[in-house]
Amino acid sequence: VINIKATTYELWDGDPIPEADRIGGLLQLTVDGKDVATELVAAVPWVGADAVAVAVAAVDPVDEGSNPESSDAVVLTESPAQGGTGLLSALVMAFIGGSILNVMPCVLPVLTLKLYSLVGQQNISDSERRNAGLAYTAGILASFLVLALAILGVKAVSGGSVGWGFQFQYPGYVAGLATITFLFGLNLFGVFELPTPGANSVAQASAKEGLTGYFLTGVFATLLATPCSAPFLGTGMGFAFSLPSIWIVIFFLVAGLGLALPFLVIAFVPAMMRFLPRPGAWMDSFKQFLGFTLIATTVWLTDVLSAQIGSDGVTGFLIFLTVVSFAAWMYGRFGSAIHTMQRQLSVLGGAVGVIAVGGLAFVDLSPPQASECAPAIVDTTALDFSEEVPWQPFNPDAMAATEGKPVFIDFTADWCFSCKVNERTVLSTRTVREAMEDNGVVPLKADWTNNDPYISEWLSKYNRASIPFYLVIPADRSQDAIEFTEVITPEGIKSAMQKVKHSEG
Repeated sequence: VINIKATTYELWDGDPIPEADRIGGLLQLTVDGKDVATELVAAVPWVGADAVAVAVAAVDPVDEGSNPESSDAVVLTESPAQGGTGLLSALVMAFIGGSILNVMPCVLPVLTLKLYSLVGQQNISDSERRNAGLAYTAGILASFLVLALAILGVKAVSGGSVGWGFQFQYPGYVAGLATITFLFGLNLFGVFELPTPGANSVAQASAKEGLTGYFLTGVFATLLATPCSAPFLGTGMGFAFSLPSIWIVIFFLVAGLGLALPFLVIAFVPAMMRFLPRPGAWMDSFKQFLGFTLIATTVWLTDVLSAQIGSDGVTGFLIFLTVVSFAAWMYGRFGSAIHTMQRQLSVLGGAVGVIAVGGLAFVDLSPPQASECAPAIVDTTALDFSEEVPWQPFNPDAMAATEGKPVFIDFTADWCFSCKVNERTVLSTRTVREAMEDNGVVPLKADWTNNDPYISEWLSKYNRASIPFYLVIPADRSQDAIEFTEVITPEGIKSAMQKVKHSEG
């Protein structure tokens, strides 16, 4: 093993910034009297004329018949101190991406719920409103910090690639979040209430929400935000994951500030309150409407869970949710705020016990049997594009089978809402299907619903920390692939496939 330490590549004044995102070369060495060679290929995040990329490499001599491209011989990172322009741009993209998450279907119900709470509390003072905004922001930032530390911990233990939304690859997390979302929905329907501690009257139970409630809502917003990848967010986070650990934490906190931005603006700019509707009888109906949005979110999370634990496992989980609804009704019926504190705690303990028994009896988060796994790739010469895109599973065998053919790879997951929107509105269109068929493109689906080291390796290869992500790979593998991130159009995908065909000609 030959170690190459701290190799520096610099651009001279006046030199144009390279357009390629990778550098490579052939390293020839003589080891023990034998001539050996290995190919080095590494990604370079060019950020400006003063960019400096520091390479720390461990180069292994390659025996005849080995595959140099499978070697991770070179790891390139960029010094933030020397690449300030690119770092600032990436931070801005992370902040903008975090802000856009507020209008994503994953988060919008939670933000709307919190704005609903503010409408009902328009008589609170400016200082109380600011404190509420800060508590909500603190909940978001604390959650983003925990998430960043969890990612760093998983990377340190497993040594693998971990990206945005990775926790949704764990059935336990998805099941827990679905249960919490379901309970929030039941709460909005009025099945049960969560009064302030010690409340012994309806008046106390309906008092204004405390700072803890705002903090927990911020946490809940983060839990629902992470399966979505908004425009700019993937690019910013992809840059962050190529930096030292402290910068990953900083990028996550910046994205969290973006997510908290709308509520902070309302909390600190009193004039914004006049744009909110006045309190009235409509609020009760609107509250129940928000309950339906959370039930719809529960349905989506259960569908994600079905891809991880199979149909039998989901049936058991649905029975468990029925038990949860009964426990919530039991607490709302016999432990409401009109009873004594002792009565409330006793009924709450009983309800929690019912949920625990239901979980032990009906929840099984084991992965499905092998028979439910995706089939092997079919003959790529017999793909039928007449009705739908004939997606093939993405794996090493599939890539080997497509040698000499152009390939389109869809990096997706069942928990990625943005991915599903793109699949329905863009990738399933006739324009894209005909472009694939006319240009002989083989469509591969890289399903990241569950952890897949091969998919993670490919995402890391292209400096991607989140999905959706799309690649159009030419038949000539020596040519650069065409990359697409969150926002795609049928015409854009079609144009890329035509470019691939043109380059082959």
